[in-house]
This record gives sequence, structure tokens and C-alpha cells, in this order.
Amino acid sequence: MDLLDSSQTNVLELSCRVRRRDFLRVALSGAALLAAPAICGGFSPAWAAKNQSRPANPVVGAVPADVCTGGDPASFTAASADRAGMFLLFSDVHFNPFADPGKVKALAAAPAAEWGAILADAAPVYSPYGQDSNNALFQSFLDDMASRAPRPDFLLFPGDLLCHGFWTLYPRLTGDSSSGGLLGFIGKTAEYFLAEVTRRFPEAPLYLALGNNDSFEGDFRIVPDSPYLSVTASSIAQRALKSEADRAAFLESYPRYGCYSLPLPGHGGRIVVFNNIYWAKRYPNQGVGKPVLDFLTQELATAGRRGEKVWLMAHVPPGDNSKSSAAKYLKTGKNVYAPLLADAWNDALANLLVAHSQTVRASFCGHVHRDEFRLVYPKGRELPAASLRLGPSISPVTGNNPGYQVYSYDRQSFELLDTAVHYLDIGASRPAWEVEYTYSRAYGRGLRSPGDWQAMYQELKTCSGRRKTFEEAFDLRSTHIDEVNGRTFPIYWDALGVTAQTSI
Repeated sequence: MDLLDSSQTNVLELSCRVRRRDFLRVALSGAALLAAPAICGGFSPAWAAKNQSRPANPVVGAVPADVCTGGDPASFTAASADRAGMFLLFSDVHFNPFADPGKVKALAAAPAAEWGAILADAAPVYSPYGQDSNNALFQSFLDDMASRAPRPDFLLFPGDLLCHGFWTLYPRLTGDSSSGGLLGFIGKTAEYFLAEVTRRFPEAPLYLALGNNDSFEGDFRIVPDSPYLSVTASSIAQRALKSEADRAAFLESYPRYGCYSLPLPGHGGRIVVFNNIYWAKRYPNQGVGKPVLDFLTQELATAGRRGEKVWLMAHVPPGDNSKSSAAKYLKTGKNVYAPLLADAWNDALANLLVAHSQTVRASFCGHVHRDEFRLVYPKGRELPAASLRLGPSISPVTGNNPGYQVYSYDRQSFELLDTAVHYLDIGASRPAWEVEYTYSRAYGRGLRSPGDWQAMYQELKTCSGRRKTFEEAFDLRSTHIDEVNGRTFPIYWDALGVTAQTSI
């Protein structure tokens, strides 16, 4: 793709400033070209400022979309070879030990160490669209990661280890309705998962967050001191963590709320994993979330005083549920905000990300099963203060193709640099893992700075090639669904930005 001179970005300055939802209502109606002069007091392209500070949504076909600028190569290149680090991120595996119902009773009767042999003779067919990850898909993505990136500094998993419906499938397929039987099977599923991941990467720490399906109580139902936490704590400590100091720190905090804070490999970095399932809009008791907020606030304050650079990881991202909002728009013609987190917790997280923007260098979530991101803007500012990278899922349960991410980062500054997304087209006649795209090549810049994040975000509107990449990559080139298209793009684009009430 040809990159145009950066001076051509003055096209963006033609946009006016209006409230986000007011403009979206006009843009989605197809009347934006007629409405733009009235809204703006003069002619402008068919987008306007989001939240009175950022350009809002494009109207398909209204403005030629060919403004594609290039960023500084330093935005995706480490300053020296010794500072160039690499890690892996995979999310929402939703491992399904019930995929072959005929093997479930054998699995229930056997220790986790024997599961591999029991599952090995299953048909080597990947899970189809609409189902969670069977063992063939689980083994395939682990083997592919290990062959392409065998020596990562560490691995990140933003949650959802267990499959959907785990709590009803177990008693139905085993005939065992006891709580002890269910808990034991959960523990063995987690043990098998951890054993298979860590045998591919024996030297690399694996950091895990809790997903909404990772519980003993049910979907979005985990409670403090949950049996899920107690049954998984020892396995995670022994298999995923590589030092006694890390294991001790993990075991001190994880069993209560599912939160922990550990130093990252190297010097001066820290990962803070917090369980924001308690903050989800679907969680039934919102008051449970305060201890998690207290934990996160204290960890960020302490890290700031020490001069540490922090990475955050949780399961549920802030902001709009873009898939839900887009589906409602297609059905009703109305753009209705559908938050993933309850409003109070969404605002609290956004405000913390802004207030500690000098400490937090990267944030990661999963849950959405899509390749996307969130940018968090301080009140009244045009540059984001934080970027959250959202990992696509391995599970194809929502119609997407499976995918994982290989990231490069600066080991000294702990800034992200670049990422390559790998995917498996399970709808192909002969599915094979491939590199879907490399971020710096697809978007002309890296992940290092707020300016880079903002430029990529804006050029989704002005650069047709980059917008096409985003549309195709969103569901990892699945031909089973068509989510981001000419009608829905404004909804998805709008969901990428989150405004905090905190200013800096």
C-alpha cells in the first residue's frame, strides 16, 4: 500500500465538533452529507468530533477514503537488539472436554495426567463455527504458537478457560449431580489446560486472568473465596509461575478475589491482574466489586511511587459492546449504547487509566472474541491516555475464526511495539494456521505512543486499505459472518473510543 505524505492529514482538520450520538444518528440515517453543513455551520467531510473532541463516524461512500500516512519506524522498532522482547497472547479458549460425549465418563474417572491419552484418539476435526474449542483445536493452536514463537518472554491469557454451559453439561453427561464431582472435574480441566500450555513453553511464565465462564457458580456468578479459586490456585502457581517468590505472592492474593500482582521478567515492569467479572453489567451483586477496585488503586499507586511500569490484564474491556450495539442497529435502526461493564465500574477503570497514564504502559482484555482495541481519552483531550488491546478468541463459538497474537515490546520502557495476528480459517477445505497481518505493515505505524494509536484510529476513516484490514481482521476473516460492513462500521468505530471523566 502506498503511503501518502503526512501533510495530507490536513484533510482531517475539516471535520467539525458535535456530540457523538447526535452525529451518529445523522450519519447512520444516510443523511450526513445533507446534514453536515447545518450541523457544522459550513461544509465538512461526513464525520465530526466524537465526544466533542475526536472525529466521529464516517459515512460509507460520502468522502474518498485514501489518506494513508506513515509513522516513524521507531514506533514499532526497539532501540537495540537486547531491548527487543516478545510475548504471546491468546484468549477465550473455552476448552470443551464434553466435545466428544462418549469420552466424558472416562475423563471424569481419570486423573488429568491421563486426559491426553484419552483425548488423543478423538477424530482430528476442528470445532465448527458455533461450538467451543475441542481438543483438536486446542492442540493445534498450541503447536502452531510453539513452532512460530518457541521462546517468548512470557504468555498472557485474559481468561475464559472453561467452555460455555460447563455446569449443566457435566451432570448431564456423567450422571453425577454432586458439587464435589463438578468441582473435581473443573480442577482437572484447568490442570490439563495448564499442563498442555506449559509443556510447550516450560521456561516462560504464564499469566492468567479470570473469565466470566471461569467459576464454580456459573456464568458471571463467581463469588469471593470461590471454590474455583481454591481448586485452581495450586495448579496455576506450580505450572504457570517460575519462581517461589512469584508463587508465594500469587497464593497470598488470588484465592480471595482472583487478583494478583507480580513483577514481569526483566527489571522495572509489573503485571497487575484484576478480576473485573465483579464489575460486569451482568454480574448480579455490584457491591462485590469494591475490593477489586481498592486492590487495583493501591497497586497502581504503589507502582507509581516505585517508578515501576505496569501492564494491566482483566477479562472484560470498558466501553460499548459493539457486536450487541450493531445487531440492535440493524434490527431497529437505533444506535443504543450497550456497556459491557456497569457504568460505575466502567468510569472507575477509565479514570484510573487516565490518572495513572505515566505508570500504565499497556492493558489487555479478552471477552469480545474479536480482534479490536479500546482507546481511553481524558476529558477534553484529543489524544488518548491509554490503549487496551483485546485478544481474539480461540473458540469459534460466535462465528469467528480462531486467532492468537505475537507481540513485540521494549524490555526497558515496557512499551508495546508491534503485533502479528495468526488465524485458522476453519471454514476452508484444508484449514491451516497463517499469519493474518502484521500491525505495522497493515497500519503504517506501531503501538508505542498515544500519537500512533490515535493516527491508526483516525485513518480507519480516511484510508480505505486500513479500514478493509480492520473489517476483515475483526472476526479473523470469517466468511461465516459479516459483522463490520458499510452499514455497521460507524457503530464499531465509535465503540473503540472511551472517554474518562478525569482530565490530565
